Amino acid sequence: GFVPNATDTPDRSSAEIKTVAALNGAFGDHLEATGNPLAIPMGLMTPHQLLKVNNASLKASMPQASPHLVVLVHGLSMSELSWSRKGAPDIGGRLQDELGCTPLYLRYNTGRHISTNGQELAALLQRLCEAWPVPVESLSLVGHSMGGLVIRSACWYAERAQSGWLQQLQRVVCLGSPHHGSPLERAGHALDVAMQKTPYTAPLALGKHRSAGIKDLRHGNLLDEDWQGHDPDQPRPDTRKIIPLPHGVDCYFAAATLGRDIHDPLGHVLGDLLVRLDSAVGLHTDDLRSLNIEPENCRVFHEKNHFDLVDDERVHRQIIEWFEPVHG
Repeated sequence: GFVPNATDTPDRSSAEIKTVAALNGAFGDHLEATGNPLAIPMGLMTPHQLLKVNNASLKASMPQASPHLVVLVHGLSMSELSWSRKGAPDIGGRLQDELGCTPLYLRYNTGRHISTNGQELAALLQRLCEAWPVPVESLSLVGHSMGGLVIRSACWYAERAQSGWLQQLQRVVCLGSPHHGSPLERAGHALDVAMQKTPYTAPLALGKHRSAGIKDLRHGNLLDEDWQGHDPDQPRPDTRKIIPLPHGVDCYFAAATLGRDIHDPLGHVLGDLLVRLDSAVGLHTDDLRSLNIEPENCRVFHEKNHFDLVDDERVHRQIIEWFEPVHG
């Protein structure tokens, strides 16, 4: 089960949940290191409750459990509530209503290193599949933004440990995930470096205060060794270990761009406002680093931004199509 803390009280308002999630994105590593009760512990949610992942609790709380499980992993500074921005049915609910899947929502501290969250998610998914009330026939993982990187990290650590849940893993869907980093973080980092060089602006530099999770987004770090032994506040080349997509799993990427079409320069310059198009579809100037996603498994949505990928009707229809038939 999960240790109750200040983030687990059942009567918290949605505004409180969102505020604590934003704080965790910005300072979550510091909150955790100092034992602050606002640090979010990783947990799995239904739309109504935090689950205890053991056989007895899951059997009692999930009487309608489907053999087809979907776990949704939100992005930086977001929460399990971010899947439904406007009160409309979220993609988890759509997959439940239309295909009979059971959706669960990961809640986690996005200020921690992506690799730290990836390792904890890998262990949590193992416990989940072992304790699920019915035999798991398919497990699908859907990640928005940073969430897609946490999923890829979890898959790599699970492969290394030969975890059993990989046998059930059927598909991974990444929505606007910065597989090769986000220019927004890089721009912020460059500004910090410049500000630190003059005595007048040095106290204003935010670099030392940006969380480990945010710094991981500079290049798209997935593993401990991608950041260990490096000063995160010094510029350095991209030295990440090359991590292919999980073996034997159907992978799908959705990307957004502000451009009207593939030729619109606005889309190439700004991407979806937070992530450039080439990063979201896994392309890289170094062929070894490019993620070999099947072209038919990659969809670009024009005149949309980063957050539209969560609740746009056309994106939802595409995801549902990628899930059909749910049995593969």
